[in-house]
Amino acid sequence: MNNIFSLYSVLAKNSEMKVPKNEEKGTLYLSLGIIALSCIMIPCCLIVGYVSYIITKALIAAGAPTGGLLAQIQIMSAFSMIFGILVIFNVLFFSSDREHLMPLPIKTSHILTAKFLYSYVAESIMEFMILVSMFIGFFIAYKASIVSILSSIVGVVLIPLLPMVYCALISLVIMSTLKGIKNPKLFNHISTLLLIAFVVLFIFSLKETGNITIDNYINSLSDGSNSFSKMLNVVFFTVPLLLKAIEGGNILYLLLYIAINIAVFFLMIFIGSFTYEAGLFAVGSMGSRKKGGAVAAKDIKQTGILKAYIRKDFRVILRTRAFASNCLYINLIWPLGLFALIMANKDKAGFIKFSSYFRDNVPGATILVTMGIIGLSFVATAMNSLASTAFTREGAHLDIIHYLPMSYKDQIFAKSMVSFIGTYPLIALTILIWCIYTACNPLFIPLYLVLSFACFYITCLLGLYMDSLHPYTEWDDEYSALRGNLNNFFNMAIVMVISVIICGIPFLLYNFAGLSLLTFMIIVALSLGVLTFICHTFISKAIIRNIQDLR
Repeated sequence: MNNIFSLYSVLAKNSEMKVPKNEEKGTLYLSLGIIALSCIMIPCCLIVGYVSYIITKALIAAGAPTGGLLAQIQIMSAFSMIFGILVIFNVLFFSSDREHLMPLPIKTSHILTAKFLYSYVAESIMEFMILVSMFIGFFIAYKASIVSILSSIVGVVLIPLLPMVYCALISLVIMSTLKGIKNPKLFNHISTLLLIAFVVLFIFSLKETGNITIDNYINSLSDGSNSFSKMLNVVFFTVPLLLKAIEGGNILYLLLYIAINIAVFFLMIFIGSFTYEAGLFAVGSMGSRKKGGAVAAKDIKQTGILKAYIRKDFRVILRTRAFASNCLYINLIWPLGLFALIMANKDKAGFIKFSSYFRDNVPGATILVTMGIIGLSFVATAMNSLASTAFTREGAHLDIIHYLPMSYKDQIFAKSMVSFIGTYPLIALTILIWCIYTACNPLFIPLYLVLSFACFYITCLLGLYMDSLHPYTEWDDEYSALRGNLNNFFNMAIVMVISVIICGIPFLLYNFAGLSLLTFMIIVALSLGVLTFICHTFISKAIIRNIQDLR
């Protein structure tokens, strides 16, 4: 056990972004941490708790008080499995410490256990907080006994365990049975296949009830007819036991739930004791593929250094699954999500009414759409972390930025262009989809595109500034570079505060001081314009100073 916990401590310590020791930077990061906690984590937990409360109240009347909580936990378990599979693959098999650990006199089962526990804790921290919020919302709506509360506490700790065990088992089985496969990209597609399967099954389960609506979903949960929920109850079979312990205050179900979780954990370790070492050797053999022939001189094309730098960044992103999915492909959710929202609600009276209000320039609707576009532009740019990991993605080779035959200003421009190309076109497409669908005043289209670009530019420069201030370069794998990077988290918090201030103050003036729509738009546009000018003038220079200090 000492070996396991010692190895776990080393893995956890080496995979964390170090907070700056410099007093000034340390104070800044502490302040940003408080802002992030206040503006992201606490609001998120409050929303989750409120949703849990509302669903529970609705299902209590239908005679299924724990149906909503069960569905929420099962869906969270499904997503935990979808996004955890790549993390487990990387930590168990593709991390760079593999070659250092194997020669040590440590049992492979101990290495497996330590790496699994590290992945389990690192991936579940946010899930723990969301689960606490779910249970609080549930108990506000439903009576609680001592056993119920105790069961929920145990559930917070153990609910993420089974999905992660499944991820580890899939990894172990695949790596031990497909030893002849030389291309690790095959394993990267498993999460995509899982996501598609779960989404298709979820949509199919709602199609069975008629229309795809929240009301139909809640009704199908109350009468137990939802096939997707039934399927998840089989896959994550421990969760119904926990819900029985919570609903009935039955300690026997709680003990059975704990015993089964312990059993599946040790079953995974037992299987891994026979398969993990073979999987590690299989990964080692992947580097033995025959390389392509030499590149002929005629195939080498000369290009401008700025274009080459941008192309290099995009190649790094596209060839790395973690960067491609989390930095580029994630931007597709905005136009696709809006299109799906329109298709699902286009015949609903409330949606039609709101669309007509916006089309007819009704002030309230126009202001809400404007605030939504500004919020979307800020959040979408920060969420994809293209800017806030621009220096982090260089990893151990960050020093190369000091030796490139291009100025720091040009390098900043190149990294900004990478963020622009990967982000803004899809935000603009989202805006165009809404404006075209609502057939709004054509003058709004260029206005919204300009406001959106200002939001993008502010967020991009702030992200570059945060990452240049203290880049996270000692990461073990690409998922750690994204998951452990506090700069992205802080960038998100900062722009959320900015968006609330820019939209919130004029909105309050509109509601309580009779501000006109035109004045509202002018105040918002001027605020974004002034902030864009400040960022362009001062933040750009600060980024250059930060780069110089990285020596």
